[in-house]
This record gives sequence, structure tokens and C-alpha cells, in this order.
Amino acid sequence: MPPNFPHLDFATRLIDAMTVAGHGANAASWSRIPVEIEPLRREAGAKSLTTARKYLEGLAFPRRHRLERIAEWLGVTVEWLSSGSGPRHEAEREVSSYDLPAEALALANAWWSLPRHYREPIRSWIIMASIMDHLPDESKVLPPAARGLERRRQPRTTAPLADH
Repeated sequence: MPPNFPHLDFATRLIDAMTVAGHGANAASWSRIPVEIEPLRREAGAKSLTTARKYLEGLAFPRRHRLERIAEWLGVTVEWLSSGSGPRHEAEREVSSYDLPAEALALANAWWSLPRHYREPIRSWIIMASIMDHLPDESKVLPPAARGLERRRQPRTTAPLADH
């Protein structure tokens, strides 16, 4: 009875992306896998080479956080790597219908990729600033979650020069 490879499509895309990224096996390698296993183990944060080998053989599928690390390392989208749907690279995504400058979209994407505990203070600050847009600067107060982020209006502390 042939072995069951439930994630063979994922393994094929992973090997393809690793080969394109320059992680092909050495010419003298005796491995049946056409790419190096160690870089995958290291970048995915897998506990062993066996786990990385199972990813490459289609016997296992990485957890979401490992999948995201692998996709970022190889420069492909998580959607393409996991299911084959969507564009292979982030740059191939269709231009959105938002009427926003590219800088605003890049900033929004960067914000969204932050961990939630970093996003929340920034979000609170932006909402607070937009709500109180009509208030003078001295009346604007950052929310408690964003304390310490305010840099304007802080006095500069300079030590006086000693006369010699």
C-alpha cells in the first residue's frame, strides 16, 4: 500500500519556492529531497529535521505561525504557499479599489502585520487624534495605552556646560 501524502500540493509549492530562493540541494547530495532541509528547519522554527522533512514530503503541514515565517523567508504569500490560491508574491496582488495613496496603503499593511499588543495603542492614538481634530494641540491627550509614545512638547534636557 503506497504511503498517504495528505499535503503533497503544499510540499510541491514549498520545494518550488525554496528552489527559486536558492535553497536547492547540493549536486553531490544523496537526499531524495531536491532542497536543503536545515535552512527550512531553522527558518520555520521546527524542533527537528524530521519535522522539516515531513513538510517537504507532504506528510505534515506547519502551524500558522510557522507557515507565516516560511512564507516571509521565501518571499511568497501565505495564501499561495498554503493553498495555491492567490498571487505567489505580494507585489502581484491586484491594485485595490481604495482611493488612497500608496504610502497610506503601505503604512496600513505594516500596521496590520504588527502583533496586536503593538497595534492597539497606535489605533487608539489615531482614533483619538481624528476625533479631537478640531481641538487645540494642548487639549489632545493620548489614551492610556499609548502613554510614552508622545514626543512633542517634551522639554529638552541639556546639562549646562561647566566653566573651566
